[in-house]
Amino acid sequence: MKTPPRQIIGFIREPKTWNAVAFETAIRNDVENSTGNITAADELLIGALVMVMETLLESHLDLLKSGPTYHYPSGDAPSPHYKIRTECLDKAIKILAELALVARGRPKKSNKTSDVDELFASA
Repeated sequence: MKTPPRQIIGFIREPKTWNAVAFETAIRNDVENSTGNITAADELLIGALVMVMETLLESHLDLLKSGPTYHYPSGDAPSPHYKIRTECLDKAIKILAELALVARGRPKKSNKTSDVDELFASA
């Protein structure tokens, strides 16, 4: 089994290393490996996912630089980039689900019976 690319987690750990082409290629490969040919709808979803990731990483960079609290004239509050990053994470997960790339979107593998299963079946 081919191991998944590690550069995607690298983009999250080090947002300055973001490479949209490498990310798009990794996602395209995953879609093609799991569902076959990429359709026009898949193209749109992949493009949207790239945009969401770019926005997420820009917000993440700002949070790393400025911190999670923003100093408004009326007082401190959560940074607007925190909300943007959180919303982008939600959107990315939804897009990945539409592309069948998250656990709930994948077909289930059949489990092999274990010794314990056989014991319960014979009881």
